[in-house]
Amino acid sequence: MRRPILYLFITVFFMTSCNDHLTIEKNNDPQGYADSQFVGSWKITALSSDVAYDWNNDGTTERDIYSTWSPCQRDNLFTFTGDTATAGDKKGTFKINCSLTKTGVWQIANTKDLVYTPAGLSPESERVIDMTSIQFQSILLVTLNGQPATITKTWTRQ
Repeated sequence: MRRPILYLFITVFFMTSCNDHLTIEKNNDPQGYADSQFVGSWKITALSSDVAYDWNNDGTTERDIYSTWSPCQRDNLFTFTGDTATAGDKKGTFKINCSLTKTGVWQIANTKDLVYTPAGLSPESERVIDMTSIQFQSILLVTLNGQPATITKTWTRQ
């Protein structure tokens, strides 16, 4: 009976004495994202610009791009799978709008950039700036009338 108590005491002693060495240093450095965090289906649910621009050519400038989208454009769904397609790329299905769905590839480049390419279309590359299990935000830097602008997308898990 004394041995189990002695072993328990020694184990607790070593665990508590080593506790300072087992702590993990916290910092504010961006840590990046893994492919596995993106696997699943996502819908673009918000889209805005930090610069007002006439996004729908109606003569009025706006920052909320999503509100200018038609119901068909809002009918989008991006499915990122974990299946490997080619070197470093994963397979995906991209429903761009109600009438256009494409297969393609995607990857997370440099742990922060979502790069996806629907078949037959140009690659899209966006910097991921925030992510939870149900939503993430990405930004795209563009130039509007010679002025730099930032487009922010909110993606919601479906």
